[in-house]
Amino acid sequence: MAYRGSIIGCGRIGSTIDDEQVDRPQFRYPWAHAPAIIEAKGVELVAASDLREEQLADFKHRWGVTALYSDYREMIKKEKPDIVCITTKVEERAEVVIGAAEAGVKAIYATKPMCRSLAEADAMIETCRKHGTILAIACHKNWSPWFQACLKAIKEGEIGTFSSMACNYGWNLSNGHSHTLALFRLFAEAPAKWVFGHMDSDEAAARNSDLSGTGMIYYENGIRGFLNTGGWLNIDFIGLDGWISARNEHADFEMWGRHPRTREPIRRQFPNPKRPRSSQQAAIEGLVNNLDEDTEPLCPGEYGREALEIAIGLRESHRQEGKKIELPLADRNLRIG
Repeated sequence: MAYRGSIIGCGRIGSTIDDEQVDRPQFRYPWAHAPAIIEAKGVELVAASDLREEQLADFKHRWGVTALYSDYREMIKKEKPDIVCITTKVEERAEVVIGAAEAGVKAIYATKPMCRSLAEADAMIETCRKHGTILAIACHKNWSPWFQACLKAIKEGEIGTFSSMACNYGWNLSNGHSHTLALFRLFAEAPAKWVFGHMDSDEAAARNSDLSGTGMIYYENGIRGFLNTGGWLNIDFIGLDGWISARNEHADFEMWGRHPRTREPIRRQFPNPKRPRSSQQAAIEGLVNNLDEDTEPLCPGEYGREALEIAIGLRESHRQEGKKIELPLADRNLRIG
């Protein structure tokens, strides 16, 4: 029997973003949460809620869902969904995640960034833990088959001892790098210990928003992560004897290592074979498996909180003239935006 799935927030991420993905083959459909549930195995899309009547009407037309609500609490009470995707505005997300967990939802898949403040992130995680709710943050690259292939190659020693990660990206730290930081945490396999950073704009840092700049993250096991604003989402996973590169918004992957006999540097087709698949769909199916097997998701709430904490830590480092900032941060009232 399939789990019952639902959407809270029927706008861009929840329903319509696939309309924008024109001539971008690296973005494997579906990208929006609603069609990802429809395509995923083991779950059925049964209901949705949104405060805007026009969004509900469009959602019904697109996806054929008739159980539509303006109040998410009423939706949960009447439809009893097992999995809820939450794609509301970030300012509303903590309240909705907490409300859904308190209402007995088994698994929550909340879009990024997780929330604005560390106190909100703490409350979201604690409430879900208290009620036995799985909390996953929709940094869906963690479920991408290609990034999973990178992780497998690293664990099998294909590039030697794994040492560091570097990402160039044109978006800001508070939003666009949520995906990158969650991916870094997955590959590091250890919590972040300290950070230091430099922001491109003192004014932006002062108003707690639109952060962009350069930063370093040091993880508890010695892995290092580097961030820089610019480029087309290029990520390098670096070992002592090679590296794996994801280029052009992860449209192209390649791996450099050494020839097993001559030890000359060689470039390999990677991953081989390439099996395109929606990472959003893979994430929903991952949640189904988590419910079946009582396991943790590939991007739990703790990873989303760490991404927020790193962004705040980089800003605080800039404010303190490049000082190394230890994590976790003591002041839980710190926020972005």
